[in-house]
Amino acid sequence: MPLEFRRDNGRLVWIRNPFTNTVTYFTDVHRKRSGFRRHLTDRAAPDPVATHDPPVPDPRELEAVQRECPFCPGNEHMTPAEILRVLPTEVEGSTHTRSPWLIRVFHNLIPRIPECCTGGRNESYVVVEDPRHFHDAARHHEDLLHTGLLPAAQVAAILRTNVEVARLGYSNPAVKAVLIRKNQGRESGASQPHVHSQVIGSDRPFQPIQQEQERLAGETGLWREILSFVDGEGFVIGRRGGCVLYFCPFGAFPRSYEIVCHDVSARITEVGKPLLEDFAFLLHQALRILEPLPLDYEIHDGPGVPLHAHVSARQFPYSNIGGTLNLPSSLLRGVVPEPPPAGR
Repeated sequence: MPLEFRRDNGRLVWIRNPFTNTVTYFTDVHRKRSGFRRHLTDRAAPDPVATHDPPVPDPRELEAVQRECPFCPGNEHMTPAEILRVLPTEVEGSTHTRSPWLIRVFHNLIPRIPECCTGGRNESYVVVEDPRHFHDAARHHEDLLHTGLLPAAQVAAILRTNVEVARLGYSNPAVKAVLIRKNQGRESGASQPHVHSQVIGSDRPFQPIQQEQERLAGETGLWREILSFVDGEGFVIGRRGGCVLYFCPFGAFPRSYEIVCHDVSARITEVGKPLLEDFAFLLHQALRILEPLPLDYEIHDGPGVPLHAHVSARQFPYSNIGGTLNLPSSLLRGVVPEPPPAGR
């Protein structure tokens, strides 16, 4: 079955998700102004009529928050035993030399999948992506560091670390699939504000990936059709090597982006370093677009599906109505892709 969508006077009106059958409608409903008090994350686009900032807290309050955070340097005793760490000197351009580590990995205190399902071993891992709790110019408790603020080289190092942890998970014979995922912000379900990602081993395939595999088995050219469509609609944001970053008009949430390496159908633990670097570069671009917004991403891989990531902002779930999504037709205005470095 071909990709289903409709245009009216040259404008995209709706499109159906070829994997879940959810329909996305493009409307102008988001132009109306909300009567609710603005959320703290809206500081990324401040209200032009605002006349003052909230009071500046005592710096000792920010220090107290960091003393209580199990992911902050100096609190390593508050987490399960460390599995591995990346040093600041191991990542080009890193300046956080006051911390003895840049990236740190340990088991999740509460396994996402019960240990009895994975051979009696906890296969849920936390990857702390940076030692900082707040961003460098923080003045308020809400000024948290987010992954979009990290340099591209560090995001690549985080992904390499995730892959190394995934290999550890696959060394357990009871593990049949490993998922690399991230949730940022309370609205995404994150229980810790400190910037981090997760690697989760499972005793069975993850359902969304299995659904993609089954759909693609019947239509091997589907993803090529998707890429051709998003390219023709002007939804492509960046390319790097064999990978493409684009706005996804039929994502699980209204603000969704995908990074796809179409010619790679293997576990992410099996791909070469150059392609992994290309994938990480585009993932960094997507995170820079969303910046501090609550978000999550999942990396899907394995036989029968191309290596890809679903990146979704979680701030607008209210627009899911009756199994359909509503998006503003002007969503991509102002999105400026980052140019690739010289020589690529």
